[in-house]
Amino acid sequence: MRAFHENRIYGSGLPVQISCVRNMNFLAHWHHDLEFIYVREGAIQIGINSETRLLQKGEFAFSGSGDIHYYDSGKTDSEVLMIIFNPRLVGSPAGWPEERGVLSSFIPYAKGAAASEFEKEALADLASVMQRIADENERQSEQSDAVITGLLHMLCGLTLRYVPVGASEPKRSARSASHLKTMQELLEYLENHCELPLTLQDGADRARMSVFHFSRFFKNVTGMNYNTYVNELRIGRAERMIAETDAKLIDIALECGFGNVRTFNRVFRQLRGCTPSELR
Repeated sequence: MRAFHENRIYGSGLPVQISCVRNMNFLAHWHHDLEFIYVREGAIQIGINSETRLLQKGEFAFSGSGDIHYYDSGKTDSEVLMIIFNPRLVGSPAGWPEERGVLSSFIPYAKGAAASEFEKEALADLASVMQRIADENERQSEQSDAVITGLLHMLCGLTLRYVPVGASEPKRSARSASHLKTMQELLEYLENHCELPLTLQDGADRARMSVFHFSRFFKNVTGMNYNTYVNELRIGRAERMIAETDAKLIDIALECGFGNVRTFNRVFRQLRGCTPSELR
């Protein structure tokens, strides 16, 4: 589970990733690329900026350029169709949507509400286009790249047709953008410095908020409290070191920000259900 700013690398061909993912869990992160999600089975919790939903089978969400988002399947079983691509493919190299008037990134619009007839039409159209993109990518027939690019334009157009759009109050919009920028910078800092003693007060100071407001704001955006998020980063780094190096566990613990092996083992078991030594 990577976090903070994700600089996506696609390899050769179109800068697009199309995949069907089961039981996805991913820490809060952000990137310039566009991300579209359609839930095929089960349910998954998705957070986009400060809005969180438990999306059920047949429901849809998207993250525009720079949106902070996370996924948490928890103990539920889920399968999602995910399409991620660089916005230059739809003529928006600086980011999409170009006009920041989208009021919600989810369909259905209302939390916990059944889809209206209009929303059902929207979901059917969006699911159909996403499946066509997945099918075309699987077949790789003649001119598939051109067809996929055209379908990505359609996906973006339908998204803007169906999601609620409206002008927000300028001061509130500027404040929200400022908070989002602050959180982007903080997530990147935490990822790059998770070995340091990062207290809640440290996070609040970097965000220029009181501890009380920062704690609430951080959980709203990331789906978890500050200390748990930092520990997830540390454990993620430790997992990679265990898999890729022969370093001693005490050295890994210290390098990942834990004061001793005992704390390292306790947090590792709490978050992963096993001890670090069981991975070797």
